[in-house]
Amino acid sequence: MHRNGSQAARQADWRQGWILVFSGFLPVMAIIALAPTLPTLLAHFHDVPNAKLMVPLLITAPSACIALFAPAAGAIADRFGRRRLLLWSMALYGCGGLLPFLIDDFWAVVAGRFVIGIGEAGVLTVVNTLLADYYEEQARHRWLMIQGVVGSMLGTLTIACSGFLAAQGWQYPFLVYGVAIPIFLASLAFLFEPEARGRRAGKAENAAPGTPFPYAVALMVCGVTVVLSTIYYVQVINFSLLLKEMGVGDPKSIGLWMAIPSIGVPIGAVVFKLTTRYGAGAQIFLVFLCYAIGLGGIGLAPDYKVALAFAFVQQLANGIIVPALIAWTQSKFSFEHRGRGMGWWASSFFVAQFLSPAVVSVMRGWVGDLQGAFLAFGIVAGVFALGACLLRLRRPPAPSGAFS
Repeated sequence: MHRNGSQAARQADWRQGWILVFSGFLPVMAIIALAPTLPTLLAHFHDVPNAKLMVPLLITAPSACIALFAPAAGAIADRFGRRRLLLWSMALYGCGGLLPFLIDDFWAVVAGRFVIGIGEAGVLTVVNTLLADYYEEQARHRWLMIQGVVGSMLGTLTIACSGFLAAQGWQYPFLVYGVAIPIFLASLAFLFEPEARGRRAGKAENAAPGTPFPYAVALMVCGVTVVLSTIYYVQVINFSLLLKEMGVGDPKSIGLWMAIPSIGVPIGAVVFKLTTRYGAGAQIFLVFLCYAIGLGGIGLAPDYKVALAFAFVQQLANGIIVPALIAWTQSKFSFEHRGRGMGWWASSFFVAQFLSPAVVSVMRGWVGDLQGAFLAFGIVAGVFALGACLLRLRRPPAPSGAFS
């Protein structure tokens, strides 16, 4: 184990970067891996009371755990170390993920989903913390871009594998969580406990040791994240329902048409890297502008083919916003507070996953239908884009870590 001066001198390289990229996909995989298997799970657990309510909760339970436990995970990472928490979290992830494959009992599956969710909270928080601890700003942005591109491709592969495994039996899709085992072993071998990079550039990195946690900054980060993430999930959660309302009735066709706009996500990750020089404020403006065009266009589309084109613009913004928010949050906290800061961010992002359907439902009630709700959110995003533009015009250009 590296200690003191030898540990401080250790520099992260491509090995740590790729381990963090694949580790960062684990929380995403915990949700999407079971999405194609919902009909199979419903058929197997049809005798469970309120099965149509309880079984879908198996998919969303890990997200609830992230929202609840990520702040605590961040506090533990700051106090006791990043590496140790990440390893324990991966172990929980693997055990919770594989448990349903071994035990044919609904409540065992429920327990496994909560265990995997607790592991997710630690993995997501520590991965984003270590990216900032290990790498300087430009390298960090490059790894965030790679994470966005690779994550979208792995997502498509995971959904395909889950569908194939579900055809073999309801328990087989849970085998995909076994991928945590080689990632755990690689982390054990190559990840190391970081130390602050001295007094380098950046206000947050230069904060004096022993300073109190910046709650005002954390609340600002959470507020911006909740607003953007709530809009982020509008299309992600509701587009399949809208396609059905627009005449696409076959589930296979819905899945195919939904996959086409998702090409915008990895492209958006590349756009994030290309626009980091203009600052986080410019990226947020671009995201709101794309949301205004994408959601507004879907809301006005005469048929599903036109809606697909505008959905691509929406997905392009989704590819920009996740790495942009992570990079912005990373820049706002010093080394000693970064774990808690990233924990608050992760909690806020996944809280929005639960808020968004309720907000869409309210908006749908006001305007009368789902397509009208898309249009309304496009108008809201346009107002935010205008506000972001006016703020940027009133202030001088800021460095990429700032929120101008």
